[in-house]
Amino acid sequence: MRLLVLLLLLPVACFAQTFEGKISYANSYKSKSPQLKDEQFGAMMGTTQDYYIKGGDYKSVFNGTFIKMQLYRHTENKSYTLTGKSDSCYWKGYDKNDDIATRFEIEKGKETVMGVLCDALTVYTPKSKAVYYYSSKYGVNPDLFKQHEYGNWYYILSKTKAVPLKTVYEAELFTLTSTAVNIYPMKLEAKLFEVPDQNKIAAATW
Repeated sequence: MRLLVLLLLLPVACFAQTFEGKISYANSYKSKSPQLKDEQFGAMMGTTQDYYIKGGDYKSVFNGTFIKMQLYRHTENKSYTLTGKSDSCYWKGYDKNDDIATRFEIEKGKETVMGVLCDALTVYTPKSKAVYYYSSKYGVNPDLFKQHEYGNWYYILSKTKAVPLKTVYEAELFTLTSTAVNIYPMKLEAKLFEVPDQNKIAAATW
């Protein structure tokens, strides 16, 4: 009987584990601006994204000409962004949000991404609408992001408790679709989430 109980609990324990590793996304843009084409958004913002996460820290590397890298350190609740125009990292506190979520919806078993059946969280704000497709197979501890107000990230993770495998983000100027194409569970070194050069840091003005 004790063995049976352990066997029944084992899948639950494994399922509850948080994801550590790298997810590669393919990003595409649909322009809503007559001045900018889809390809221009892609060139600026990047059509590929390598996303690394370890505990409450994450880092994204893009192939765009505008944003090259974005690093979030949960102990500081700050992001550091490297652009294509400077070798300085621009920091921004993530304790504020100027586009607060007003409501959400969850649909179970909405779509399959990379063979994984995902639920869908739709988040509405005054300026945008976003759909996040997620599975508890790639879990996140939302408590590590309690101070992360920017982008409604804690709000989102408190509902999904998982890394999105696909995101469809609709804003005024464009719609972004970001879809996972490769997932690599792995142990990451803490130094991956260090600020590249402490001597080249400036406050962001955006």
